[in-house]
Amino acid sequence: MRLITSLIVIIITPLACFGQGRNNLWMMGYSTPPTNGKINIDFTSGVPLINTSSRDININIDFANITDDNGDLLFYTNGAIVANKLDSVMPNGDSLSPATYTFSGAWQYYGFPIPQASLIIPDPGDSSKYYLFHSSVDVLSNGTQTPLHLYYSKIDMMAANGLGDVISKNNILISDTLAGGNILACKHANGRDWWVIVPEFSHPSYFIYLISPLGIQLTNKQTIGQRLGADGQSKFNQNGTKYARYDTSNDLDVFDFDRCAGILSNNIHVPINDSMVGLGVAFSPDGSKLYVSSLDYLYQFDLNATNILTSKTTVATWDSTYAPFATTFYCQQLAPDGKIYVATTSTNNVMHIIDSPDSLGLACNVIQHGLQLPVLNAGTVPNHPNYHLGPVVGSICDSLTVGITENIVQSANLHLNPNPASKQVWVNYSFPNNKDGWLEIYNTMGKLLTKRRLYWSTTQLLVYLNEIKSNGVFIAKVFDDSGMFVSVEKLVVR
Repeated sequence: MRLITSLIVIIITPLACFGQGRNNLWMMGYSTPPTNGKINIDFTSGVPLINTSSRDININIDFANITDDNGDLLFYTNGAIVANKLDSVMPNGDSLSPATYTFSGAWQYYGFPIPQASLIIPDPGDSSKYYLFHSSVDVLSNGTQTPLHLYYSKIDMMAANGLGDVISKNNILISDTLAGGNILACKHANGRDWWVIVPEFSHPSYFIYLISPLGIQLTNKQTIGQRLGADGQSKFNQNGTKYARYDTSNDLDVFDFDRCAGILSNNIHVPINDSMVGLGVAFSPDGSKLYVSSLDYLYQFDLNATNILTSKTTVATWDSTYAPFATTFYCQQLAPDGKIYVATTSTNNVMHIIDSPDSLGLACNVIQHGLQLPVLNAGTVPNHPNYHLGPVVGSICDSLTVGITENIVQSANLHLNPNPASKQVWVNYSFPNNKDGWLEIYNTMGKLLTKRRLYWSTTQLLVYLNEIKSNGVFIAKVFDDSGMFVSVEKLVVR
């Protein structure tokens, strides 16, 4: 990529994660004609360095990219194409997410106008390959606009002399009505694998996938809460224990997330009670504060408060600035410098900054239009998961560090029914390697409560829960006779 000139340096207090790469480069820029210039914001040094770039490719609201451990760009997408570090479309990198709007002139030219409609995850089984999850927008028979498919493509960075090649494209992972965008990922508690979560449109349900060296596996379609439809923005906190989703039709929902089992729980619904449009949500670096954009207002919620609903504080009200259009509050993203950057709802040359997001109330210091950009930004913030999140060391689901053989040979397709259970549970499984195995159930302190023999020639076992003396959450693990850990699932006993 050819950078022309360095324009702005903003002095900040860096976090420990800068310099590690992966999420250090933010790219944006939207212009007609496209040669009018684009923007790169580089956090590698610990301060955001803003540079202009001569690339022709427009970046609209949807954007994902990934860098190497040194912070150098590997590849990126604007939803329509996959481009390499030289700003050229990769081989087979065009025509992503075939749908009603995908191949319209505007979407192909400017990129997709959908927040979080693309997500890049390293392949846990091959360091040279990456998964790209992506979606577009279809039109239903009743006129409703929503995605009907979640796709994934695969990129091989060893191909094309290190410039990368899309070796598999537009593979359909989900065929269902989905909420627009909102494709998120969180590291598994083993620190290697990934959970990918995608909301359904017409039901309060979430598709939850495990990405491991074995590939992509649907582990759950979980129904929780009352939310229906509507696009918006979603986020995990930095340690992956909280998930928040916000839009102006359903307002705000906050969940706990179990990194072991990939399960949402303890839904708290937070009415916003204003008449504004716009969307955006982000957690503070320490996870204690949650910020919500609602066009004219920027709210903070204290997640440590006894009552999260009543902790709402208006930390900023739009100051009526235009640059050149209304600079009202839109999508948010926590940056490697520990600050939250807030895009505007219109195409402008500024972004807002939440300067001290861990601080309570007005002490968080919202600096409206505090980041000056050399060209226009169409509301872009990157969709970056926390690539640096490590394992929950010592937990019973950290199969890579707590004495369980590190090689996972193949999934046993473990499924517990019913779940939640009471006095008994059916254990459904399949061993693909003609070896018998074992089921072990632990409490959350890591104590083994029950152990049962599993035979490869059968696929089901009824287990009585006599040894489990209390209600709560437990972890079921399956091993084969060679000691290989092959499956884990959360068991709720009531």
